[in-house]
Amino acid sequence: MLPHGHRAVTPPIPLTRRLFHGMRTEGAGPGREAVAVAVGFFIGCTPLYGLHLILVFFVGWLVRLNRLKMYIAANISNPLFAPLLVLVEIQAGAWLRRGQFHELTVEAIRSTDPWTFGLDLLLGSLVIGSVGGLVAGIVTYATSRRHGPFDVIAAAAADRYLQGGIVAWEFAKGKLRKDPLYREVLVGGLLDSRQTLVDVGCGQGLMLALLAEARARVAGSTWPATLPRPPVLEQLIGIELRPRIARLASRALEGEASIVCGDASEVEFPSASAALLFDVLHMMDRDEQEALLRSIRRRMPPDAVLLVREADAGGGAAFQFVRFGNGLKAFFTGNWRQRFAFRSAQEWCRLFRETGFEPETRNMNSGTPFANMLFTLRPVNAQRS
Repeated sequence: MLPHGHRAVTPPIPLTRRLFHGMRTEGAGPGREAVAVAVGFFIGCTPLYGLHLILVFFVGWLVRLNRLKMYIAANISNPLFAPLLVLVEIQAGAWLRRGQFHELTVEAIRSTDPWTFGLDLLLGSLVIGSVGGLVAGIVTYATSRRHGPFDVIAAAAADRYLQGGIVAWEFAKGKLRKDPLYREVLVGGLLDSRQTLVDVGCGQGLMLALLAEARARVAGSTWPATLPRPPVLEQLIGIELRPRIARLASRALEGEASIVCGDASEVEFPSASAALLFDVLHMMDRDEQEALLRSIRRRMPPDAVLLVREADAGGGAAFQFVRFGNGLKAFFTGNWRQRFAFRSAQEWCRLFRETGFEPETRNMNSGTPFANMLFTLRPVNAQRS
């Protein structure tokens, strides 16, 4: 593992990935992103069909806006929506020019000069494009201006996955920013600076990447003063059962964390002063859940902490979103026979106490439709375990 503040030298990122990354990140900033969406929407409303892509590229290059966001916004005139958009623009132009709408009858359409339709369409497109673009820009600004120092750190952690491919990078980028768990663990005071942290079932290592990024920034004195100081972990270890995902995590965290591919109940790892178990237990049957927790408990010193994120099966409709999401993921990954062993929050707490931990609970569903809970577990006296 490299000294703190240093990152491993990785091979150059392939050209196609660098180009896509550039398109996704050019013209960054809430204001410029809002302008890009507004201008793209306006271009998409113009009747210059077949030229929208050229206009987006040229205008975006000229004023240095994000051309990918512009093009997505310009697709308001997609084949499914374009007929309705044209109709609205023609009617808007007619009302502005003559104070009345076109009659939508075959006879009226046949008797109307094509130039009348054309001028109505032109005027209507300018008005609808301007108003719609303004609204789209305001909405974009309102949602993106919330980006703060944490989002910058999360984006830097996600960039570690560019070597693994655009899909891995996009997933990391979205997950680190949108899932409240990551911010809470990093700056919510749940962890302090400890020697060894083990992430059991680490996936592609997102939490480890965030912790490694924070550690490097603290060492380099570039940690934002507006954020609480993060935990600085001496040793980061991830355990992941799936070989391909473990390789992805290992590549992204080379030199900064050790990734072990194997079953957490069988892999040997050092005594952990902190451990993570996020969205893992419900993938096991109930006996395996208990066995894994007892195994982790045996390897933890008395002052250690274990953070567990699981869904609350008593969470009503919000829990059904969790169940549906897990089923959908299992279907698309080919694991059609996957069974899940969810528990209610009370049942989870009972299991944790039976396996030697004292739990504290907090909701982890802010900004999401999911009934997720975060449990902070501390080992109890050996006689009780």
